Amino acid sequence: PADGDGESAKKPKRRLSLLSRLSEWTAEGETSAWLSSAVVHAAFILLLSLWVFTRPGSGPNLLLTGSIDDAPVDETELDFAATSAGGAETALPAETEPVLGSLDATDATFAATTEAPLLVEPLAAVGEMAFEPFPVMAAPMAMHGGGLDGRRPSNRRGLALAGGGSEASEAAVEAGLEWLAEHQYPDGGWRFDLEACPNCSGYCRNSGVNDSSTAATGLALLSFLGAGYTHQEGKYVEVVKRGVYYLTEQMTITTHGGDLRDMRVKTIRAENSPEGLVAAMSMARNKADTMYAHGIASLALTEAYAMTRDPGLRNPAELAVKFIINGQNHDGGWRYAPSFETPTDSDTTVSGWQVMALKSGVLGGIPVPYEVWMKISQFLDVNATNDGAEYGYVRGQRGTRATSAIGLLCRELEGWPLSHRPLQRGLANLGSQRPQDNHIYYNYYATLALHHAGGSQWDRWNTRMRDYLVKSQFTDGHERGSWYFEEQYSRDGGRLYTTALSVLTLEVYYRYLPLYKHGEDEDDGASEVTSK
Repeated sequence: PADGDGESAKKPKRRLSLLSRLSEWTAEGETSAWLSSAVVHAAFILLLSLWVFTRPGSGPNLLLTGSIDDAPVDETELDFAATSAGGAETALPAETEPVLGSLDATDATFAATTEAPLLVEPLAAVGEMAFEPFPVMAAPMAMHGGGLDGRRPSNRRGLALAGGGSEASEAAVEAGLEWLAEHQYPDGGWRFDLEACPNCSGYCRNSGVNDSSTAATGLALLSFLGAGYTHQEGKYVEVVKRGVYYLTEQMTITTHGGDLRDMRVKTIRAENSPEGLVAAMSMARNKADTMYAHGIASLALTEAYAMTRDPGLRNPAELAVKFIINGQNHDGGWRYAPSFETPTDSDTTVSGWQVMALKSGVLGGIPVPYEVWMKISQFLDVNATNDGAEYGYVRGQRGTRATSAIGLLCRELEGWPLSHRPLQRGLANLGSQRPQDNHIYYNYYATLALHHAGGSQWDRWNTRMRDYLVKSQFTDGHERGSWYFEEQYSRDGGRLYTTALSVLTLEVYYRYLPLYKHGEDEDDGASEVTSK
C-alpha cells in the first residue's frame, strides 16, 4: 500500500538524521574525555562480570568413577569430580566473598547475614512455591516421617536399640566419629588426602586421591550431624562449627545461587624470581569439581540449619538450595555440571544427592518450587525399568543394584505409598540380596531405602549389614575407628570416604525417622512380594 511505502521511506531518514547529529556533535568537540573513559570502563566491568559468573563445564575424563555398560552389574558412578581436558582451572577474582563473615570462636551461633547485600534474586524465582505437597506426591515434604527428631540425644539410643541397632553398633559410630574428628584439617575442613593431614601424615593407609574438599567436608559433617552433634550441642561442638564454617567460606555467591563446588587458594610464583618467592595469591576454582560435591555439601548445610534453626545458616542453606534448583536439567535431574553451564541428560547418582538436599531444605522450612518436584518425578519415570522397580544410571540403561537403590529412595522421598506395587517389588529385590562387602555406596542407599519401608525385608538386611560393619571396623593404631574396603571406588575417596559412609549407614536407626507408619494405614507389602 502507498501509506506503508511512505512510512518505510521516513524511517531511514530518521536514522540518517540521528547519525548526522552524532557526527556533527563529535565534530564540534562536544564529546568530552569523560565519555570515552566511561565507555571503556563500562566495557571492562562487563567483561569482569562475565569472568566471575561464567565457567566451563566438566569434561569427560572422570575421577571416582566406574564404568556402566548395558549389563546389570553392581558398579555405578561415584564421581565427586570430573576432570576437564587439560585439568586447567578457572581463576575467580580476589573480591569473591564468603557467605559468612568472621566467626567468633566462643559463639556457637553463626552471625546472621540477612542484611548483607547479595548478588542473587529471591529464592522463589523458579515458580510457584510448594510448602504443601502436591497431589501426585503423597506428602513426604510435609508428612510425619523422614524427619530429624530421632537425632536428639534423648531419642538416639532408644531408637537405635528399638530399630535394629545394638550397643556394639552405637560404639562403632562413636569410634568412627572420633577418627573423623582426629583427621580434621586445621582450616576446619576435611580432605580425602590423609597424607597431607597434619594429625595423620600418612599413619593411616589408603589415602584418597580426589581433591574435592567440600565433598570430603560434607561427608564428615553429615556423620556428626547424623548422630545429633551440631555446632550448638554435643561434645563435638567445635569440630562441627569449624566444619560448617569451612563450607560457608568455600561458597561462591552467583546469580544462580551459592556454589559449593570446591574452591581453594592457589599460590602463584613469580617466574622471574630467582628465589621462587610467592608473588600473588588468588582464588581459583577447580573445574574438575562437580554437582556431586555441591549436593553433598548442600545436604550438610541444610541439615545443620534444619537441626538448629540457626539464623546465620539460613542464608547459606537457601543459597545452596537455589543453586540446585537453578542447575536442574531439562529432563528433571542433575549431572556433573549444572544445566546453565552444560545442559545435558541427567544421571541417577548425582541426582540422588540433590534430591536429599532439597528434602532436607524443606525440613528446615526452605521452600522448593512445585515444578522442581514434578520434574524430578518425570526424570525418575524416564530412568525407570522393570515397570518402576529398578532404575538405570542414565536413560536407556538397565538398572544396577546401586542405581536402583537410589531411585527407590527418591521415590520414597517423592511420596510413593508403600502399597504401590513397583515400590514393593523394588524393595523386595533389594531385600533379597546380601550387603556387598565391596560396595559401601550401594549398601548405604539400600539401607536407607529399606529402613524407610521396614518389615521383614529390612530386618533381614539390617542384621547382616549391621554385623558386617561392626566386625569390619579397624580397632588398632591410628586407623582405629575407621573402615576401608577394597572396591572400585575406594581409591579416589580413600579411607575417609568409606569411613563416613559406614558411619552414616550405622546411624540409619535415628538419622531419618521412617517415612511410613507401619501397622497403620500402609500395607507393608514389600515383605510379602517376591523379587520376581
